[in-house]
Amino acid sequence: MAIRETEPVFLKKAEIHLCYYHQLDPWQQDNNYIRSGYVRETRSYRKCFHSLLYLHNESVNIYTHSVPTVFALIFFTPYVNAVVAPHEDHVWVKLNFVFFGVGLATCLCLSAIFHLVKSHSHRVCKFGNQCDYFGIVVMITSSLCVLMPFIFYEDPKYKYGFMGIFLFFGTICAIITFDAKFSTPHYRPFRSTMFILFGLSGVFPVLAAIHLYGTHNAVRRSGAHWLVLEGFFYIFGACLYALRVPEKWVYDEAAYEHTEGRFDIFGSLHQIFHVFVVVASYCHWRVLFACYAHWQSRIAL
Repeated sequence: MAIRETEPVFLKKAEIHLCYYHQLDPWQQDNNYIRSGYVRETRSYRKCFHSLLYLHNESVNIYTHSVPTVFALIFFTPYVNAVVAPHEDHVWVKLNFVFFGVGLATCLCLSAIFHLVKSHSHRVCKFGNQCDYFGIVVMITSSLCVLMPFIFYEDPKYKYGFMGIFLFFGTICAIITFDAKFSTPHYRPFRSTMFILFGLSGVFPVLAAIHLYGTHNAVRRSGAHWLVLEGFFYIFGACLYALRVPEKWVYDEAAYEHTEGRFDIFGSLHQIFHVFVVVASYCHWRVLFACYAHWQSRIAL
């Protein structure tokens, strides 16, 4: 018997029903280049959490951020206590590392939760999406602010000036993030541009450091090599997110509606973006320790 287009396609056993893009409710239709593997509206948090036990097109998005969150929560404090605490009497230094850890964990955790519960309902999906972007704002803000005390340890006006600017930008981005209009798919390029520009604002402290201390000292103070690598992963990932590649490259508009896409389950742009965020976060961790090591070597003189 032929499958009607109004019904979900039975793709898995054990009462797991996944469906195709054209069978979704309009509020769930976001990326038409991902054809299959969708979880339809559940109206149940239990069913959302049950989706952790089977494979669908959000599985990789969930685990690429939930697993690093767990690792960060387990290993962050012991690592900082072992590497930083024994040599450090300044409370603000320890708080700096904690601030970055909290920002990173907030971003990854909110992202994983959003992708887990987005099939619950339109209301939950919309609010979860806003929280997901808010997590990005928190991470960018914390990542930039924690570097300033190490880069400008001799110049309080630059240190507090840049921290104030980043907190101001972060607040503006957070306000925009929770504006309902900017949460729609139509504003995806705008959101990508907003986060790219916010992230690129981290270039200005480096330029100020070059002006104040010279290129060689500025590079050492800011961990610039790792900072450039981090920026590459963030910007490249954001560009992929805005352009919707690679799935857009292999999309065939003439294909039958029940055709599965090559990147439906593995390898889609959002999954790549998630991986890039984790890699970029590791790069920033190295930046933070490079800045700390240089600062510690200078105050020890």
